[in-house]
Amino acid sequence: MKTYVLHLLVILALTFGVSAPVVADEGDRAFKLEGAWVAKVVGFPGQWSYVVSSDPSGKRASGHGSVDVGFRANYACFLNGFPTEFELTDSESPILVSMLMTGPDTVSYNSIWYGLKDLDPMSPIVNEIVLIGTVTGELEVVAPGKMHGTHNFAIYYPTADVDGDGFPDEGTTPECVFQMNTVDTRLPMPE
Repeated sequence: MKTYVLHLLVILALTFGVSAPVVADEGDRAFKLEGAWVAKVVGFPGQWSYVVSSDPSGKRASGHGSVDVGFRANYACFLNGFPTEFELTDSESPILVSMLMTGPDTVSYNSIWYGLKDLDPMSPIVNEIVLIGTVTGELEVVAPGKMHGTHNFAIYYPTADVDGDGFPDEGTTPECVFQMNTVDTRLPMPE
């Protein structure tokens, strides 16, 4: 009788999609979108870092980050067959990111950042936006504290934001698109 009940429970669990969580840390905790991460670009000396804070479910998160070792937009575009003439940037804004768990070990995300040019010291504002960068992508949890990322970049001139909301307008074609892969590593918690 106990075996029959156990089999019935297993069948019900499989029927209703109960699955074992992906373990991303020491112990038996399921992966949650959170923590401080460093993303190293594969095959290129690029790097960015970001901090993610999740909602109570751990399945949705928002983040903030910075480009630590960046690339010149015109160079990256040229390498990918797009002859662009973006103004040279003096700095980048912080990266803003929204993330969603799409499976027990997969994450989809959208992010945005801006290339900035410093203005004359007599200007009433410090800098101006000379390019808008958006990235969509997927991250796959491959081990505790480790993810592999595929990042789809789209770079726009600031004129792509006609309505002035800070985002390229819907239907606007980017000047340049390219893809990069990363290995993302979580900053370990102190012991």
